[in-house]
Amino acid sequence: METIWHYLVNQFLNSTKENYKKMLKLSNYHDARLKKMMDDNPMEPDWALLYNRYHPFHDMFVKAYTAWKAAGGTQKGQTLNLEQLLVLLINKVNKWDSLVQAVDGFEKGTPNYLTLFPQGHLPFYTAPITAQVTAVKTLGESLAPFALANPAIVPIKTLVDDFYTLLDGARDTQEGSKGGTKQKSAEVESKRIAVGTEQYRDLGFLINKGAEVPSYIAPFFELKVLRSHEQVHFTGTLDAGENESVLEHTFVDDDVMILEITTTDTVPAATQVAFYLATTPNGTDSTPVTVTANAAKIKVLASEFGAIDFATHRFLTAVNSTTFELHYVVELL
Repeated sequence: METIWHYLVNQFLNSTKENYKKMLKLSNYHDARLKKMMDDNPMEPDWALLYNRYHPFHDMFVKAYTAWKAAGGTQKGQTLNLEQLLVLLINKVNKWDSLVQAVDGFEKGTPNYLTLFPQGHLPFYTAPITAQVTAVKTLGESLAPFALANPAIVPIKTLVDDFYTLLDGARDTQEGSKGGTKQKSAEVESKRIAVGTEQYRDLGFLINKGAEVPSYIAPFFELKVLRSHEQVHFTGTLDAGENESVLEHTFVDDDVMILEITTTDTVPAATQVAFYLATTPNGTDSTPVTVTANAAKIKVLASEFGAIDFATHRFLTAVNSTTFELHYVVELL
């Protein structure tokens, strides 16, 4: 089988397959880079052409990604709600059973009891979710004729019917959320393909524009994210009073990093290093996140730095304002 010429393979699509967050980072970076070139070089029409051509695709992808992420969050919450109710169902069935047996003529083993629980509790415990919900509904329906003839059954039926209403509502909400997530996933996938195709098109444009100096092309794309084997572990030493640029990386708000500060010196318990996610190397234009020396590692969300625009806030800075030599460990998850 003939191998496809690698220049004909769209790396932006291949490397982001089933990874919308990665495409978001690539697109944020590329869009911001084109805008900067357009703003900095108003007399060169190529940059306005590229930005105005690319930005609508970027904007549509960001909106689709945001909607998909929101739909996924809703689904997770509704699934948890249904699962919690099914856990409660075990105790509910035990209670309903006890209440039924307390009514004269409904003792365990009697025909009336067997009409209500012909398979015991099995349908409520081991069946698929839909069957478990149906089992509650069936019990309520089976109680109906007895409730007409025996007032003692009425409150039991009410308990069963009320719980069925909760289960049925949670199941419908969950299935509706799943449907919404599936639809949103299809939408964000189509936008991923569109925005990845546009980046590939821009690559061709830039090769035509700067073929004599290939290194001119690379800064338009977030290669650290595009390549599959990016560095994720960073260590270094901070001298007393030192400000050090730790890494450059494109983040999104829910990205996570692990931060740790260690030292071989004896330092006061409150000794800390401040980390910033800045717009320039060694910059400090963000909300600081402080890490205490020789304490446990901390897990930090990128959103905690309060960055306005992750396309420009790409430089992690460590600031040691103490008189001690300290060491940092940063791990990107």
